[in-house]
Amino acid sequence: MRISTQMMYQISNGDLTKMQGDIIKLNQQVTAQQRVLVPSDDPVAAARALDVNQSQQINKQYETNRKNADSSLAQVSSTLTSTTQLLTALKSNVIKAGNAAFSNAERANLATELKGNFQELLGYANTTDGNGNYLFAGYKSTTQPFTLDGNGNVNYNGDQGAMSLQVDSTRQMEISASGQAIFQGGGQDMFQTLNNIISLMSIPVTEAANQADEVAANTYAVPAGSSNFPIKDYKDKQAALDATDPNDPTYATKFSDAAAAKLKSDAADAARTPVQGSQASLTRNLQKFNTQIDTMINNVGSVSASVGARQNELDTLDASGKVKNENYTSTINDLLGRNTEDVTELISQYSLSTQYLQAAQKVFVTTSSLSLLNYLK
Repeated sequence: MRISTQMMYQISNGDLTKMQGDIIKLNQQVTAQQRVLVPSDDPVAAARALDVNQSQQINKQYETNRKNADSSLAQVSSTLTSTTQLLTALKSNVIKAGNAAFSNAERANLATELKGNFQELLGYANTTDGNGNYLFAGYKSTTQPFTLDGNGNVNYNGDQGAMSLQVDSTRQMEISASGQAIFQGGGQDMFQTLNNIISLMSIPVTEAANQADEVAANTYAVPAGSSNFPIKDYKDKQAALDATDPNDPTYATKFSDAAAAKLKSDAADAARTPVQGSQASLTRNLQKFNTQIDTMINNVGSVSASVGARQNELDTLDASGKVKNENYTSTINDLLGRNTEDVTELISQYSLSTQYLQAAQKVFVTTSSLSLLNYLK
């Protein structure tokens, strides 16, 4: 078969061009450090890598959601901690105000301080996040949840919902809480209780009220209309006991009578309403408020514990999400040939192909220079 010079040039040019194209592709792969650059390089691997990449992007979105959720919960937790500290300080002041040695002026000063606490508490209840959304308004996050009316009462304008975020494929987490459940829940209204305490502190204790309460206590009959006065009866029997020598044969009987009368006296005293402005009225009401404050602190503590549990769960989900992300990355690297061994192989192929091209070019140059004229003498 005869091979013309033109055919030889065409074949050689085609081979060299193909080799140069292969080297360019290898150079691109080495530069990108991956084997599959376009779907046509490996259609199956490219399609699978696309699916895995989509899963990885969704996992990264969950990670972003978890960061946002943790930020919101951290703000909620901080606000609840501040609220608990305020309630604890309020309890301390209530106990302090119950001291009989405390003057009316000192209680009035405490009332002024508590008015500042009221505004502080209202500020906590209307806390906003970094985007200006109210944390304790439920789903109505753009509406101020707690507002004062003309009578000094606090009204709730939010709802009972709680904002939530999808923090994992199977977990939707609440990132806020209903303000009403926190500040006006558990049968206790923090704002109303604080107003009531302020009002109580503003009422002066007078000697006239104390004397009137003493008379009322001694003449408090149970049942109504009865001539039996348990409180006076106890005082009389206790006085008789105190005047009796312990060695007296009647001492044991008087002691039993006084003890029984004490139980009836305590029950009667608990059932009656002390005269307003008396120390007894102040003490009774402060005891009631102390119990209410304890309930509030426990209620806030319960919500705080729930928030803390969710933050711990986010940490666990974050750790799991990082493992997933590493697995996705490893799978994509395997499919697209991004691993060290893949890149090493590409570099070897590039080096070898370059040598083949150089050898082919030398052969072509040598072959193309052959001519019969070189052999004529």
